[in-house]
Amino acid sequence: MELTLFVWRQNDSNEKGSLKKYKAMGITPEMSFLEMLDVVNEDLIIKGEEPIAFDHDCREGICGTCSQTINGIPHGPQEKTTVCQLHMRHFRDGDAIYIEP
Repeated sequence: MELTLFVWRQNDSNEKGSLKKYKAMGITPEMSFLEMLDVVNEDLIIKGEEPIAFDHDCREGICGTCSQTINGIPHGPQEKTTVCQLHMRHFRDGDAIYIEP
């Protein structure tokens, strides 16, 4: 899958933030949303860019620290699912995904 991500980026509370566009390539439907972000971050690190920061702890759907707003929906489109348990099979190849705190 290839996706276009629009990620809210903000250095600190004193600075104005904005959405920044990224490409997510080589994503498989079996990946979790956080695994997809890991793939994007690996690419950003290779390019010498700042990786996307996100909270996570258990990655097992227990703690809830992975909360994000995905396409305007808290925790994303799958009802009763934490972001770490949200899989990319709920998105389509070519989708644009908006990720905000």
